[in-house]
Amino acid sequence: WDISDDKLEATSVVDILYGCVLGLLGAGVAWGFANFHWKVMHMFQHFNLLKNERAIHRAMAGAVVVVLMGMLVPQTMFWGEFEFETIATMAPTKDLMHIWPTSGLLGFEMDSFGSAMIVGVAKLIAISFTVSGGYRGGYIFPAFAAAAALGRAISILCPFIPVQLCVLCMAAALNVALTRTALATTLILAYLSGEQNSISAILAASLVSLFATGYMPFIRSQMVRADLDASLYYSEDYPEEAFSMTPMADVHKMSNTTTTPGAVQGRKSNGGVQVV
Repeated sequence: WDISDDKLEATSVVDILYGCVLGLLGAGVAWGFANFHWKVMHMFQHFNLLKNERAIHRAMAGAVVVVLMGMLVPQTMFWGEFEFETIATMAPTKDLMHIWPTSGLLGFEMDSFGSAMIVGVAKLIAISFTVSGGYRGGYIFPAFAAAAALGRAISILCPFIPVQLCVLCMAAALNVALTRTALATTLILAYLSGEQNSISAILAASLVSLFATGYMPFIRSQMVRADLDASLYYSEDYPEEAFSMTPMADVHKMSNTTTTPGAVQGRKSNGGVQVV
């Protein structure tokens, strides 16, 4: 990816602070997306579309929204790897790869704050209905693409923040909140964009987002990050076993006995960690 002609020569303390702020914004976007996606899944469940025998109906329901978004906002199509640079640079839609006609039904162009916000929100909606519709794929590169559009919107409001930081830090914050992969996300974004000097700022955004969304398990099969719990809370009788990775299913079973919401309790009887 080539986001800007002027690569960052170094990362200053101010850039790292920008990364922290962008990390909080990205965490907020992730929180909103998570709540929206859970509502979409509940809607599919309400209409019995999650049953295997209704797989075709489920796929069709998801496809209607995804295709409609693509027809109106072409930047939302596909998984985002090849669309990322076009979105991050606010290039004309004619530069989009694998899309024809690139102008869509309405000749949409991402060339302003409002249009950048539309691309970001529309991409998040498309991601949700893609997953809800049962299609193969994941969140990482689609989340990058959505966050890139939101990052460009922020760069328009705050032109004093380098464009690279707005795009990459928002992409890192959103993805880390969903996948809990702070270090890997930082390295992927920094090296794919050729902005290795921005690693410190991207990592700051990733860590802030990771801690800000520590109690928002988005992917249900994820293992609880007990190391985060140990960092946020301290207890003299906190067992060493708490630093082991506890499967999410075990946490849900144990959470019924936890009395304080958001608290972390170590219990010597089972050597596990309880998180609500």
